Amino acid sequence: MASRRTALWLLTTFLFLLLGFTLLVWGLNRLLVGATPTVGSGTILDVRLQGEIGELAQRGPFVGPLTVREIDDAIRRAADDTRVAGLFLDVGPLFGGFAKTQEIRAAVAAFKASGKPVIALLESGSNLDLYAAAAADTIFQVPSGQLVLGLLVQQPFYRDLLDKLGARLEVFASGPYKTAFHSFVNRSMTDAQREMSESLLASIYEQWLAAVAEDRALTREQLAAVFDEGLVSARRAREAGLVDELGYRDEVDARLAEVAGRSPRRLGVREYLRATAPSAVEGLLARDNVIALIHVSGLMVPGEVEDGLFASNVVGGATIAGYVREARRDAAVKAIVMRIDSGGGAATAADVMGREIELAAQSKPVVASMSDVAGSGGYWIASKASWIVADPGTYTGSIGVVMGKLDLQGTYELLGVDYELLRAGENADLLSEAASLRPEQAALLEATVEETYRDFIAVVAAGRDMDAAAVDAVAQGRVWTGAQAVERGLVDELGGLREALAWARSEADIGPQERLTIRTYPPRRTLFEELSRAFTTVAAGGIPGGVAGRAAAAVFSGWERVQLLQSAGPLWMLMDAALPVAAR
Repeated sequence: MASRRTALWLLTTFLFLLLGFTLLVWGLNRLLVGATPTVGSGTILDVRLQGEIGELAQRGPFVGPLTVREIDDAIRRAADDTRVAGLFLDVGPLFGGFAKTQEIRAAVAAFKASGKPVIALLESGSNLDLYAAAAADTIFQVPSGQLVLGLLVQQPFYRDLLDKLGARLEVFASGPYKTAFHSFVNRSMTDAQREMSESLLASIYEQWLAAVAEDRALTREQLAAVFDEGLVSARRAREAGLVDELGYRDEVDARLAEVAGRSPRRLGVREYLRATAPSAVEGLLARDNVIALIHVSGLMVPGEVEDGLFASNVVGGATIAGYVREARRDAAVKAIVMRIDSGGGAATAADVMGREIELAAQSKPVVASMSDVAGSGGYWIASKASWIVADPGTYTGSIGVVMGKLDLQGTYELLGVDYELLRAGENADLLSEAASLRPEQAALLEATVEETYRDFIAVVAAGRDMDAAAVDAVAQGRVWTGAQAVERGLVDELGGLREALAWARSEADIGPQERLTIRTYPPRRTLFEELSRAFTTVAAGGIPGGVAGRAAAAVFSGWERVQLLQSAGPLWMLMDAALPVAAR
């Protein structure tokens, strides 16, 4: 009898704990996500284009930045929603590349085609902010605001500093345009680096000038003259036709009320997507038509590496390869879209991912969709796909290999640190930072880089059905915009993620009326999984060990990037970070 009462007590306690945990999860979910909103007549879709536009899908319930896919889906869905009266773009300051902004502009153009008005508000911003806002019908700017116009390549050089510290970075690169880490070995740009940078600047400037001039009904000469002014006040911007009206947020709200016919209901991107999400039943019906959308975002490192608690700019080669393998083996997955936003990293990581993409492409359509950056190792894996889609402003190419070797002997001498090296193997000290390269070792590293570069050329030649010499002519580490790359056979089609998904759907013979599910990788984590990861991280001392820990902690610039890559392997397919950005 006593044992029965004990069992009943334990069962009751367990059920109460389970109920309490369920209520806690439900409460946290409501706190973090909120209740499902409703869309009524006269709704205004409120899109905040500020900070970094995300690429990687939100992994857990904690709020992250809006992604380009969320923004695109919401705007295009709202275009066909009769309850949505208009679109409001709250712009700036925006950071990042031009490719994501081009995809957002395309979505805004689709919304305008519905006949509904689009209103944008700028405070102060760069030409990237104006590029986004110019897609609107009407642009307001705060009267005290300014526009900082211009495109900039800003490349620091650390050679003199390293000399003073007694440090050296010996770099072996596969071509004159492979400029990653040039800033550590040179005091100024090389001729090849300058040529490439000027070419990229010209391509992005041409894209910006053509689009904004058309949007604002200006001649290219008129717009170029204002662009050259550099710093433009709001009043000057209105005078020049860059903005339509000077006003404040309350005045924009009044204009939106006119659009809605009454005080409008404003819904943000995620609120609107939740309110208009397909039902669970519809999701079940779509399970036999699946496209796998696999994100490759960040620095490529070997092994099973997951993002941190709030995400990080690192991608594990084995992790992505596992996702591709899972999608390849799943009969419900009809096609795969690789969404790439990476400047590369460790050569082995790219090779491991590339192999799985190659295998997948043998049995089902695989398309690479390039975001802001898909260069070096990012291009390696893209070349394995059946089709490549890039935005005109994407930075891609950089087909080449670079290897770096730290020499800190001089630094150790300055610090009073002495080393003795005992070797078992003639070249055991090959990558030691406490030893300089001997001539035969330097020759060995040069040969290794050249061999891997030839492998890279062969991979691209096979994937793109090009002659090796033709690939070499556009390779040697050179970076191209998407607009330039499509002219050189490195990209098949100009467009964004939407165009890549459309190609995948068509190639998989999924009809326009058939239901479709987009299965996203990395998969979303539950609140319990996210909290469990947080607990594990804290219990381990705050930062996971190994490459993953260094990746989560590192700011990927300078020596930290060198050290992380050295731990990942000596051969790197890495793109230079000094690329044109909006002046600010």
